[in-house]
Amino acid sequence: MRIGPIEFITPPLVEGPKIMFSIPVPETLSHAPFVMQTATGYGLPVTATVTSTWFIMLVIFTIMFLGTKDLKVIPGKLQTILEAVYLFLDDLVEQMLGKWKVKYISYIATLFIFILFSNTLAFFPIPGFHVVNGVLEIAPAFRTPTADLNTTVGLALLTTYTFMSTSIRHNGIIGHFKGLFKPMPIMFPINLAGELAKPTNISIRLFGNMFAGSVILGLMYKAVPTLLPIPLHLYFDLFGGIVQSFVFVMLSLVYIQGALGDIEYVED
Repeated sequence: MRIGPIEFITPPLVEGPKIMFSIPVPETLSHAPFVMQTATGYGLPVTATVTSTWFIMLVIFTIMFLGTKDLKVIPGKLQTILEAVYLFLDDLVEQMLGKWKVKYISYIATLFIFILFSNTLAFFPIPGFHVVNGVLEIAPAFRTPTADLNTTVGLALLTTYTFMSTSIRHNGIIGHFKGLFKPMPIMFPINLAGELAKPTNISIRLFGNMFAGSVILGLMYKAVPTLLPIPLHLYFDLFGGIVQSFVFVMLSLVYIQGALGDIEYVED
């Protein structure tokens, strides 16, 4: 939509890794992985997903810093919200892992908060400004990081490392792989496929839901550019984002719980 010298840009329905800027590197590293040629030489490209992730990290750090720098017995509003989130996650992890909660609460809490902020980022209208041919273009400054498969695969690999290292630490490498042959050796191919399906499941599930939501919203903006589909934003960006954050964390807890099995927790 164009109003005089100002133009509002609807993001493309299917957007690749949009490059925001490049970090200059010496020409001697021109053949290094990911290095691209730019107008001024060579550089490492920084995509919109990366800048959005940096922004989310900054927001989370700021909120945590402000909410915990002056803890009080009678908490203020921000401290109350943070305590409510902590109690929710603490109770959730305890129900799934029992006494093992103390080992995994930090990872699960960090995972949930990051995914929640990533999923709901598009709900908040943060504009970006660009001048192209004398026309001021206003477009979303950030994109949902979890609508990029690179992000969800990275998160899935972290969870995979967590539950696999848990199993190997308590059962040993041989014991871990022996478990793939239970309850009988003929089950090995199925058990192996199940293990490989775990990171695929959680990464594709999160990516698919967030990407599909952005495409549907893009279609709505194309169809009715003068009427903002606020109810759809509430569903796909807010409600759907919260639900998918919870689902990813619950599946991670289920995988960790399966790796622990019936092992009793012993304090260090």
